[in-house]
Order: sequence, then structure tokens, then C-alpha cells
Amino acid sequence: MKQQPEDDLVASKSPAGIRAMFHAIAPTYDFLNRLLSLGIDQRWRRRLARLTIGADTRRVLDVCSGTGDLALALADRARSAGVAAAVFACDFTPSMMSRGRDKFAASPHAHSLPGTLVADTMRLPFPAGAFDAVTVAFGIRNVADYQTGLREMARVCRDGGRIVVLEFSRPRNRLFGAVYSFYFNRLLPRIGHAITGTRAYRYLPKSVARFPEGPEFAAAVAAATGGPVEIIPLTGGIATIYIGRKASG
Repeated sequence: MKQQPEDDLVASKSPAGIRAMFHAIAPTYDFLNRLLSLGIDQRWRRRLARLTIGADTRRVLDVCSGTGDLALALADRARSAGVAAAVFACDFTPSMMSRGRDKFAASPHAHSLPGTLVADTMRLPFPAGAFDAVTVAFGIRNVADYQTGLREMARVCRDGGRIVVLEFSRPRNRLFGAVYSFYFNRLLPRIGHAITGTRAYRYLPKSVARFPEGPEFAAAVAAATGGPVEIIPLTGGIATIYIGRKASG
């Protein structure tokens, strides 16, 4: 059977190909996130923000930030918790980060979002230990070498700080898993293609199927941070939060 373009991209994780894909869907990215997840993706980001922002959190970096939804959730959580935290955001697709910058400027939390830049998660332009926490939502899966990305996240995080990852996973319940699989693998790509005219939403389930999850991915986070990792399944296991602590030294 002929290899499909999205299969090639899943296999290669070509930075140029990934960047071009996200550039193509940038205008409809936020709308489709809300539509295809029925808004649950925002609830997941708020949960991550609650688990990330603590009394000792002063500087946070959100990588693969896209249009900045997680950075906004982090800033909102910091405000509601009374924590004076500055949230920085970066993404290697300029058109995505540009939209995020516009959202930050219009946000009531604009003062808490001082820095946005175009940067590759595998080569972050920050000194070691610059942040109290480093986060990523649905982005590490798209990094050409996710282990290098995790190591960079850990490098710029201070000792004792948190690396927090939100990523898709697969439900363990057989019945729920079958229903979700039909939606995620069959319906979602068709809806995404109808709205965007691209194959990006065919890439999505295929990339999730090939990405490690659960204890296997937690082991990769632990290898990068040198510390323990907590695994928190969400919504029946269709997404998972991983919280790693960076070990001292």
C-alpha cells in the first residue's frame, strides 16, 4: 500500500515538515481544538496549571506553546493563587507564536506574560536553571527528538523544579477505548480535513499511536530530570499529565 504523506512525517518528524503543517493550520487551530475536544482540552490545561504553579513559582517556561493557551492558563492560575509568576512562551512556528502574542496582548494577565519568542525546544536560548517550572502541552510528541527536548527542558529548569508534560494517551477501558478510537482515528481526521483542507488531523492520531505513554514515557522524563515522575491520567486515559522533579546536581 502506498505510504501516505502523514505517515512519512510521523516517521521522520522533519522540523521543516512539522513547521509547515502547523503554519497551515494556524488560522483554525484554536477553533478546532475547542470543537474536536468539546472544550475538554481547556480543562486539561487548567489542571496542569494548578499542578504547576506553587507558592515558590516565579518563572515558568511553556515550550511548543503554539498559540499560547497553556501559557495563558498558567498566568491565570498564578493570578488566582496570588503568586507573582512570570510566564514565558516559545514555539518554533512563527505564525503560531504570532497568534499567541496577540492573545497575550489582549489578556488581562498581559503583565504576567513578558516573553514570547520563536525557539526550538531542542535548542532553548536560556541559561541553565533559569525557570522554576517548564511545561509542554501536546507538543513534545512533535519534537524531532523528544528525549533531547526533555533534556533541554530539564536543563533550563532549576534543581528541585518541575517538568510538567500534558500529552495524549490511549484509554485502558476496552469499551470506552473502542468508542474513542473510532472517533479519534476515523471521525476527527475527516472533520479536521473538511475545515482546514490539510492532512494535519490525519497526522495527529498516527503520531499518538507511535508515541510512548504511561510508564514508558515517564521513564524518559525521569532520565531527563534525574528525579521521580508522577503519572496522572485524565478523562478515562485519553490524555495524561506527567510531573517530573529535577534532581539536585
